[in-house]
Amino acid sequence: MFEDTFCKLHEKNNEIKMIGIWGKDGLELERKYFSRTVAIDLELAGAEMADIVSRLDSLKFSLEKYFIKLHFHGYLLIIFSVTPEYFLMLITDPAIIPGKLNFYIDLYKHELTAAL
Repeated sequence: MFEDTFCKLHEKNNEIKMIGIWGKDGLELERKYFSRTVAIDLELAGAEMADIVSRLDSLKFSLEKYFIKLHFHGYLLIIFSVTPEYFLMLITDPAIIPGKLNFYIDLYKHELTAAL
């Protein structure tokens, strides 16, 4: 469903180790690994990130578009809003260039939302 878009993002940002789409309910739609060395429980991480996003949403902030970056076990865990119900979660090398990543996520965001 999302594999082509995930591969395009990785081609432009080879620091991406894992990328996936999760719902705010904590359920994963799809993920793709670009490195098997990532030793993070992604089911738990996705569920916890969904909980954080839902809690922020309950504070009545305008969360139509959000970006969360956490240093996590020697990687960066990055969350981008895709729609009000779904978010993109990435595990990246800390050397990733955030502006470049933002540019390509914005460029391919319509492909992600079309696949939902």
